[in-house]
Amino acid sequence: MKPNSSFLFTGGSVLAAIAFISEAWPLLLLALFVLFLGLIRADREQLAGLDARVTEMFLARCDMPLLPLDGFAGEGLIGYRAGYPVYRVLKSRDARWQLLGPDDEVKVVGNAIRVCPGLIYRRLED
Repeated sequence: MKPNSSFLFTGGSVLAAIAFISEAWPLLLLALFVLFLGLIRADREQLAGLDARVTEMFLARCDMPLLPLDGFAGEGLIGYRAGYPVYRVLKSRDARWQLLGPDDEVKVVGNAIRVCPGLIYRRLED
């Protein structure tokens, strides 16, 4: 059983207090190490508590990065997903992109982009 982050933070703080009171400076290094482990554990606990779709939005996928909507102009508003507008067609300065669907439902083929909040768009030929 792994200790949770609050246990590590409490233990590190107690060790740091003991190190300062008794002037045992090598013990302070151990306290800082335990606090660092607590930070790592807290980060993992927060990631484990997130919804799968939210995690995908925060963690970049290497094969197809998540692009922001700022660089596009949209046509044909369908609705909203995760607080972001979903358009049928996105326009950038050099191309037009048609909505295929969410990235967990669509098989990605060449000439496609992934736009926040995790939607796949295919390039339209002019």
